[in-house]
Amino acid sequence: MNEYGLITFESVNFAMQAEAVLKGENIYHQIIPTPREITLSCGLSIRFSVDNVNNIKTLVNENRIKIKKIYIVKGTGNNRTIESLE
Repeated sequence: MNEYGLITFESVNFAMQAEAVLKGENIYHQIIPTPREITLSCGLSIRFSVDNVNNIKTLVNENRIKIKKIYIVKGTGNNRTIESLE
């Protein structure tokens, strides 16, 4: 099963800040369009391995990056489920 974490942000600026922090920590991630099932606000999200969720939460808090939510996405396409962690 395909499973990954997803962070949504208050603004594109916060998404870019988070990307810079994750790059600096050598944490693999991807900037992707925010799925419409989640929100229509900021159009960018960060996809990451669920193994890094606790580390990423810590980095986001330490760097005062405003996020909307963190999700776990399971499956692909029409067969995916999206669960909020908060």
